[in-house]
Amino acid sequence: MSAFTESVVERAALAWLEGVGWNVRHGAEIAPGETAAERDEYGRVVLAQRLRDALARLNPALPAEALDDAFRKLTRLGLDTAGADLIVRNRALHRLLVDGLTVDYRLPAGQAGDAEGSIRGALARETDFDDPAGSDWLAMNRFSVIEVRRSRGAGGHARCRPRVVQALGHHRGRHAGRRAHARATGVDRGPVRAMALFGR
Repeated sequence: MSAFTESVVERAALAWLEGVGWNVRHGAEIAPGETAAERDEYGRVVLAQRLRDALARLNPALPAEALDDAFRKLTRLGLDTAGADLIVRNRALHRLLVDGLTVDYRLPAGQAGDAEGSIRGALARETDFDDPAGSDWLAMNRFSVIEVRRSRGAGGHARCRPRVVQALGHHRGRHAGRRAHARATGVDRGPVRAMALFGR
């Protein structure tokens, strides 16, 4: 009898996810330095262009300044809450993704009735729970992350390479079969996922 390895579980998980409508990419294909790279260094875990695209699609009435504010708030959450433990940071991100986040932007001069322009607040969304079938469901294997430790007494690098990572963004009009994912898993009204199933 052959040995049961993590690779077997990895391949089975990816095959199942692909079968219910997820796009599957190999982490090495989108790694820094590759032709199809989706991040510029191994320390970054956010697929920035996918996030920016989702913000623009879901918030067409917001100007670029507001979309930049939303992107900055979502990607700096870990830095802004660095003193909090992982559970607190995850819950804070979950709330932003489920409820949306407040962004600020300046109206063009004269639009708000004053010569200087004024600051306007708005709610930006990163996910659309009303239309999960329009989402960009992405599963990646071996998504390597290398963190440079800068805190006192903790120099060096921390390396992590989960076997399977799931990410959710939005891409309208693709893969109508993704509704099957919601039916099969019951996941049609939860947080945006960026989840390591298992890894080293």
